[in-house]
Amino acid sequence: MMAESSSTAVGSGVQRAPREFQLARFFARNQFTAPHLLCASDCESVEMSELVTMMSDSTRKLWENLHLGYTQTPGHPALREAIASLYECDRISQRNVQVVDSNEGIYITMRSLLKAGDRVVCTWPGYQSLSEIALAQGAHVEHWEVEEGDSGFFFDVDKLEALLQEPCQCVIVNFPHNPTGALPSHAEWQRIIQLVQNHGAYLFSDEMYRGLEYDVGDRLPSACTMYARAMSLSGMSKAYGMPGLRIGWLISQSQTTLESCAAYRDYVTICAPAPAEILALAGLENGPTILAKNRDLVLKTIEALEVMLSLPEAARHFRFHRPRAGPISLIALCNAADSRSYCETLVTKHGVLLLPSTLFSWKTSYMRIGFGRNSGVDVVEIWRKAILEGTTP
Repeated sequence: MMAESSSTAVGSGVQRAPREFQLARFFARNQFTAPHLLCASDCESVEMSELVTMMSDSTRKLWENLHLGYTQTPGHPALREAIASLYECDRISQRNVQVVDSNEGIYITMRSLLKAGDRVVCTWPGYQSLSEIALAQGAHVEHWEVEEGDSGFFFDVDKLEALLQEPCQCVIVNFPHNPTGALPSHAEWQRIIQLVQNHGAYLFSDEMYRGLEYDVGDRLPSACTMYARAMSLSGMSKAYGMPGLRIGWLISQSQTTLESCAAYRDYVTICAPAPAEILALAGLENGPTILAKNRDLVLKTIEALEVMLSLPEAARHFRFHRPRAGPISLIALCNAADSRSYCETLVTKHGVLLLPSTLFSWKTSYMRIGFGRNSGVDVVEIWRKAILEGTTP
């Protein structure tokens, strides 16, 4: 089934305050009250006591001798070195890394790169701040909208090419994609980079879920290693399961762009928390182990979900495509049923929290499901019983 595509520009061309962050408000109301969460975009959180036991000798020494003072604005040198090493590129070193809170990274980059009247192209739907901060800056944002085919969700690169026929200040992408799990092929990714480069636009690449590809061979090179005007965003919150650290990073080959972002950062957090930096360093030291564990969690939940959805009682109501990466995807309600109503019924009657696609200001008949928590298989079983009891759209 093909989703209707849209490239309608939105934005007034005038600066304004950002609108309410619908996703954040939804989780503020429900995340700690719903008994069974099945829509989270992060993986199972790491316990601090476990992380401390995993520290290398050098990191443990930093931890035991830590002072709770201000930290270096770009980030602790050891942390920045560990981050830079993830990218395996001779054009990326610790001087190309700015440690930030991940959402802050979006904010300061858009504030730095965009002005009223600029034209922006953004993958759609998506994490609200990716487009909303650009809109608040007064930019005109055009949607490069995801589509649904027989084998799953995808982004048509030909449509990006059409969107780039007019001048564009910045292209904003998110792969692996929230909320669908869509991931371009290597050839498509190379073409995306080339298109942006041909038009001289900035490229902002949200790579928060990079590392959770189900086939490691599908992992894309980071945008920051491929294009001098690219800014890559990543962090500890999603793939590594450490959102409580509030540690992320921006990486670019362009020192001018990084310095411009840092100037805005001085008005926000200034620097990262000292304990969080050392804990993030320990997480990266053990990154392969943590990512492998989280991929296993994701795949176990997906397998349980696919078994449930194969039941006749479920198959007539829901449509699901296994994504290629990430801890989230969308489930469609057949016959264009209202996902908001169904989600409210499911959480009220059975305590299972799913996320209606309307919170992305996109369509009404999809729900986001999260695969990365320890409880995933058990919650799918609760949902299965609810369906057999008649709780269907």
